[in-house]
Amino acid sequence: MPLSRIKEDPPLPALRPIGVLESCFREKFGTPRQPHLVPASTARLRIFPRYSPEHSLSGLSKFSHVWLISSFHLNTNKTFHPKIHPPRLKGGKIGVFASRSPHRPNPIGLSLAKLDKIVGDTLYLSGIDLIDGTPILDIKPYLHFSDAAADHCAGWVPDNAFPELTVAFSPRARKDIAAADPAGKTGLEAMIADILKHDPRNRRDATQMKDGADLEFFLCDREVHFSVTGGNASVSRVETAGRFEKKPRREKPIRGRS
Repeated sequence: MPLSRIKEDPPLPALRPIGVLESCFREKFGTPRQPHLVPASTARLRIFPRYSPEHSLSGLSKFSHVWLISSFHLNTNKTFHPKIHPPRLKGGKIGVFASRSPHRPNPIGLSLAKLDKIVGDTLYLSGIDLIDGTPILDIKPYLHFSDAAADHCAGWVPDNAFPELTVAFSPRARKDIAAADPAGKTGLEAMIADILKHDPRNRRDATQMKDGADLEFFLCDREVHFSVTGGNASVSRVETAGRFEKKPRREKPIRGRS
């Protein structure tokens, strides 16, 4: 087709979610930046009845992994930015299409998740990188013979390796984890260690990057308190989370108030 006949903005059909993800990650902070960085992370996806899950999920349980096509529903960007700041570049910029940033022309995400099992209308997943409440637009089975490239190249990423933190738990934190996960079935300690190993802090946020700053994130029904000094992350305590109130917790103090 001649280029002159292609419309720049052709009309697209409306997208409707097939379900909403129930994830162990409650907010952006602490959620891994890529799938499988935290293998023990879990989520459930219940397919809405109008999509006839008893039929539409038939045969999917035989696959080990699935692609989740999602909507970045919490995006705050109102304008298109052709270049973004990936955490690996430590303040440097790269083209948005050379990144996996959620700040895109269309807020659509693609994640590879491990499919642990299907029970009725619900998929049980692990190794995820999506926040609780994420609308899922579609599911596709992973095919190793076509989805994994043989002669692959990861572009600028290998030359900008993200440094890993050494993670330590205080006696109080280990006691808290033992109380929350006495049999070790949920892998809570492993999840916390993997999340912090990959340093969830925003390198452009001076408050977060200050050595020894008291930081926290929600994980499942727990609030994990930690600090980072140099290349070491220390978990001080893991408390039962009260009411999830992200906005008041993250608001900057008003000048003149303590």
